[in-house]
Amino acid sequence: MMARVMEAYCVRFAVPEDATERDELAFEILVIFDNGIRDEETLLAEVIRLRQVH
Repeated sequence: MMARVMEAYCVRFAVPEDATERDELAFEILVIFDNGIRDEETLLAEVIRLRQVH
C-alpha cells in the first residue's frame, strides 16, 4: 500500500526515479502511517498536504 502511495505521488508530481526526493517521501509516508493513517487515499492526501506546507 505504501509503495502505491509513493508511486501515485511521484506520478502526479513528476518525481524522477533517481531523485533523492523519493527517499524523503518514503520516510514521510512511513511516519504518517506510524501515526495511524492506514487508508491509502487518506495517506496520499496527507502526504500531499504536508508537502505543500513545506
